[in-house]
Parts: sequence; C-alpha cells; structure tokens
Amino acid sequence: MIVIRIGDDGPQYRGHGPVVIGRDDACDLQLADPIASRRHLRIHRQGHEWVAEDLDSRNGTRIGDGDRPITTAILRAGDVLRVGETLLYVSFDQTVPDLDLDVLGFTILEPASAAAEIRCTRETVTIGRHPSCDVVVDDPTVSRLHAVVAKTSAGYVINDQKATNAVYVGEPPERITAAVLYDGQIIRLGTARLRVHVPAEIGKPPEPPRISQATMMIPAVGPRPVAEVIQAQLAKAPLFQGFSEEDWTLFLTAYDRDTELHIEHFAAGDVACEAARFDSYFRVVLKGCIEARDPDSDQALLTHQKGDFFGLIEAKKSLARTTRHVAVEESQVLCLPRHQIRYVERNAAARALLAERHKEESWRVMAAQLPIFEGVPVEIISDLIQRSEIDFYDKAGMVLIHEGETGESVGIVRDGFLKVVKKQESGEDRILGYMRGGDVFGETAVVDDSPRSASVITAGKAEVVKIDKDAFRDLCAQHPEIPERLARLDQERKDSRPDPALAQQLEKWGQGFIQADALLLMDLETCVKCDLCVQACEELHGESRLIRRGIELETPMGTHLAPAACRHCDDPLCMFSCPTGAIKRRPEGEIYIDYDLCTGVGACALACPYDNIHMIETHKFDAAQAKKQSAHPDHNFFRPYPDQGVKPQGLLQRLLAFGRVEDPQQAPAKSDDGKHVPASYPIKCDMCDGLPFMGCVHACPTGAAMRVDPTQLHGAGVVGAGAGKRTSGGPS
Repeated sequence: MIVIRIGDDGPQYRGHGPVVIGRDDACDLQLADPIASRRHLRIHRQGHEWVAEDLDSRNGTRIGDGDRPITTAILRAGDVLRVGETLLYVSFDQTVPDLDLDVLGFTILEPASAAAEIRCTRETVTIGRHPSCDVVVDDPTVSRLHAVVAKTSAGYVINDQKATNAVYVGEPPERITAAVLYDGQIIRLGTARLRVHVPAEIGKPPEPPRISQATMMIPAVGPRPVAEVIQAQLAKAPLFQGFSEEDWTLFLTAYDRDTELHIEHFAAGDVACEAARFDSYFRVVLKGCIEARDPDSDQALLTHQKGDFFGLIEAKKSLARTTRHVAVEESQVLCLPRHQIRYVERNAAARALLAERHKEESWRVMAAQLPIFEGVPVEIISDLIQRSEIDFYDKAGMVLIHEGETGESVGIVRDGFLKVVKKQESGEDRILGYMRGGDVFGETAVVDDSPRSASVITAGKAEVVKIDKDAFRDLCAQHPEIPERLARLDQERKDSRPDPALAQQLEKWGQGFIQADALLLMDLETCVKCDLCVQACEELHGESRLIRRGIELETPMGTHLAPAACRHCDDPLCMFSCPTGAIKRRPEGEIYIDYDLCTGVGACALACPYDNIHMIETHKFDAAQAKKQSAHPDHNFFRPYPDQGVKPQGLLQRLLAFGRVEDPQQAPAKSDDGKHVPASYPIKCDMCDGLPFMGCVHACPTGAAMRVDPTQLHGAGVVGAGAGKRTSGGPS
C-alpha cells in the first residue's frame, strides 16, 4: 500500500491507487497551493512499480532537489515530490499486502460510509445496491442492479441496466448507455462514485484527437457539415472514444466521399424508424433523445441518449425493424449506410461495444415483446442476459440440436429461420415445421431432463439466443406460470405439424422459398402458356428478368409454378456481396438496385444462389431505360437516353410499344458527371420499380401470374410467428 502525505503533518492518502493529486475538489488528495494545477499529477501502479505521472500541469512536478520537471518517474520509499511550494512525502506500508492487479478492481469513493476496495475475478460483474451484486454500493440513489461490466476481447464494457439515475463515466462525467472502461476512470451511479482499476494488459485509451473550436451544434438546414464538425460531435461518444488517428482518418474520409453517410433531424414526436420497415442505416444519436417503443402498445422499451447508437444488426443483415424509434425531443442522428459500418467495426473497442450492446438491446426488446416473459422483473431479465449468449449462423444446414441428446440450453429464435427434423423408423428425416423470430425450442428437455425429441437445423442465416439450463430452471422456479405457458405452446406445435406429404414438399421447396418476401407464382390451371408475361418483361427492361421454368408446387390454392425470378429474400446474398451498397431494400421489403451507385462488377450476379440476377449490355439497358423515361417522365430512371424517335400515345402502349427507340450508342447521352460507365449492368426483377404496375402480372390475360407471401401458402403449419402467438414444429 502506498502512503502519500502533504508536508510534515498534513492530510495523507493511503491506498492501492491510482491517486490523482491537485486543487480540484474531485482529486483524491486535494492541494491548497495556488501554483498547483486543478489536476496536477497521477500516481499509479505499473506492473510491480509505482509511477508518478505529470498531467500536463502548468508549473510541472519535480522530485527531490531536481530542477527539471518530470513526465513520469518510478517512485521509491522516501522520495519527495515538489508541486509548487508543496512537498509530498512518499512511503509504503508493507504490513498491508498489495491487491491483485491482474484482475478488474473497483474503489468505492463515495459515499464514505461504503468506502471499499473490491477485486473481481469473474468475467461479468454486477454493480448495484442489492446484496447479491458483486460490487455492492449501499446508497439510496443507486438502483438494485445499476450496471453490469463484461469482459470482451477489447477490454471491459460497462452497460447501464435501465437504472433510475443512469451511469456516468469520466471527468467531466458523460452519461452513457454502454462504454469501454479504462484504468483510473471514475464511474458515477447516482451520487455514488467509484474508480475502476483495469489490468495493465488492457492498455490505455488512445490520445483524444486535437479538434479545433468547430464544436457548434449542427444546424437543421444549410450545407452538409464538414468532417471536422462531425468529429467534434462524435469524439466524446463512447463508441468513438477508442478511435486512433488512423481510425478517424478512414472514417472521416468515408464521410467526405459518401453523401449517404448523412445526418437526419427530428422534432419532438417524429418517427425516426418505423417498425416492420427495412432500411440499411446504422444510427448514432448526436443530439436529443430517441426512444425505442413497442409498435403495438407504444410502450417505451429503450432510451437512446446522446452518444448512443442503434440499428446495427438490422442494417448489416437487412432485417426489418422490430421497434418504432421516436424522437422524445429535438434530435439529430448520424446515419451510416451498411457499407460504411466497417469503418467503425475495424476499431476493436468499438467492435466490442457494439457486440455487448447488441446482446443487451436484443434481450430487452425480446423480453418486452414475447408473452412468455410477461411479468418477469427487470432484475431477472438482467440476470438472464448475463447467463445467455447470442449465436449467429451464417448458412443453412448447421445443426443446433441433435435428436436424442441431453438438453443443456433453451433456444429462442431472434431472427432467421430454423427447421425441425425428426428421424422416422424408415431412416428418413421428416420435417415437422419451420421456426422464425420469437419461437422457443428445447424447453421440455431442459425442464424434464428428457432427451431431445427432434433435431433443429438452420434453414439459412439465423440468430439464436441460448439460455443456460440452470438459468432457465431458476426462471421457471421463480415464475411457475412460465412452464404452463410453454406447455400450451408445445401443444400448439404438435397440433400444427404438417402431414408427411406436405413435409416432403417443404423440403423440396428449400430455404429460398421459405425465406422469400415476394414469391412469383403462376397458376398452372389457368395459364395458357402464351408467354406474354416474358415478352412484357423483355420489352420493359431490355431483357426478360423472368424465365418461365422452375418448381411445381401443390398448394391449397392449386397447382402452381414458381418460375425463376427474384424472390426478394429475407437473407439477400446479393445485397451483402455488393461492394458499393448499390443493392438496397425498400421499407416495404422489395430489393432493388440503385444504379447511381452500381459499378457493374457483377458480384451480385455471382452471389445469387438462384441465378436470378443477370448482366445486360449497357446499350440495351439504356434503351430500355429511355423507353420507360419517355413513357413515365415523372419518375427519375437511371441514365436514360432521350428518345427523340417514336412518340406513341397512351401509357400502356408507350411502355409495351415495339416501335423504334434511338440507339443510345448513336444518340447524345445525358451527363454522367465524369463517372465510369461499365460495359454491362446487373438486372433482376425489381417488381417494375417506378412503374404503375408489374409488367408480367399486368400482361397475363388469364390472371395466372401473381405475387404472394410464401409463409401464407400453408398457414400455421409452415412457419411460426412468435412464442405465445403462433408456433410450429418446435422440438421438446
């Protein structure tokens, strides 16, 4: 233990450090010397040595009789530090053993009645007023469970547990929802103050960027703010505090280059993001407050303050928003498109912060929306968060549960699709059904200690929450109504299982049909095979995006053909492969190509597992675009060449006219602003984006062509819709 005394008989500090010395009231050892700076020097352990570090003080720190100010110096017993006219005497109390500095530690500074030194060897540490917490802070302004600190690959991350008085970190204190902790930082919980000790191998935060006075708030109107202003707004946000100079350079260069990285302004009450809508932006709150609300009850689930962020997974994985985000007050939000998120994730601290926050937010929203968690206190949900994990599976065919094995966890589908398979006496696998977001599986085997009754396999990309067996049993013991709810769900699953013939057809369909958002079907009982649908597609788009061959399906609606055409997948591999973010999804779910961003490299065509994207020569593409532009001048089609030849009358006649269109290679082109024009562009079915009807459906003389939601073809027996609402085929 180090002992630092002011003068011969002045106040002293006794402890394990780190200790900050200066004139400021918040210093651990306060000086009355006017020559001393407010925060003059810091003394802390570095390995097995005690080190004095001058904090860029105005008049410097000296040791003994030396005249040269120090930057850092190793201290020995008997050393005398000079701060202005004040002498600080250094000694060590060998009767008190040093604390283990290789583990996370907390020093409770206030309230004085709760002062203590605590070392924590667990990777997840709870802080709060309740006696069950790892760090107990006995103060009425501290919540029962106030914060959780979790160890990650980039260090320790603190998460606010929706505490009444929030969590503040640093000097001056900044309110946070989540932040990476660094050695010596001050944590404020209500009126309580704690200092955190982080093991030396975690390292120190990078030097903060040198920012000029361009820290004014961003105006709601006017030109786009320069990169320096954006940096000034983000520098104190926890997500960006660990940025190195290289990280900032790459991020700000991306901002200067890409106008899609932009700022949105909201008045109080405005909807920032609507539930069940798609968009491709990850958002950081620059000003104000954004609430995540349940779309049904309008209940506030999460609050995002200045510096918080939301929407990472939805943007990266092209998922629909599960909550409605509403501005509580005038707010500003920085929107990062999917392809620019990599400039944040390349920083290890930011990446760890995003992962921990995603787990926290996913659980909070899921617990609020699923009926099985109704009435469960927030403290128990917080405990479940720490005793669970979220796994992401990036392809179909990955086995999550094996039939017959012992149950070690309960799963909840957060997103994606799973299929439930049971082995028959004949040795064949029978599909019992599919599960989607909100469905629960594996609970019976955990509660009853019975073998798994079926296997669970991914049917594409999926994200699954796994709750530890002991944690789930504790939950059921505390809330006996939960096993009763799950028993009812299990019975619903058994009642909704498809018959064997339907199960075989589901397997024949494959994941592409189950995950389609808009499936094109042709009723073979009314189709006369005139090919007008294919011809209409070719006339509208230069080449047909529709090939009238595929799989025949027996549905309750009759016999249908699913031809080769874009299915607007829930899991669009084309979108994830695009290097420029040109492939996007509309709020309603349709996937389209933003040709202003397309470079024609063809990565999307290679990535599509159903061969539904093709490359078309630029001159053919431009001719089709010119025809659509001339027929529908109110819509801005990409790079249309002016059609100065044929001027047919009537919208339908103009769209489907077989008349001459000027060859764009011979006609003057509209300006491309100096951009490279590729030799070919990708085309896919975009449901005739920008046109007043879908050509194939409109041209069909018998009404045989239609777009449908595949999850409705077989009702509840195909895909579940959330625990406690409608489920299918889950194993015990």
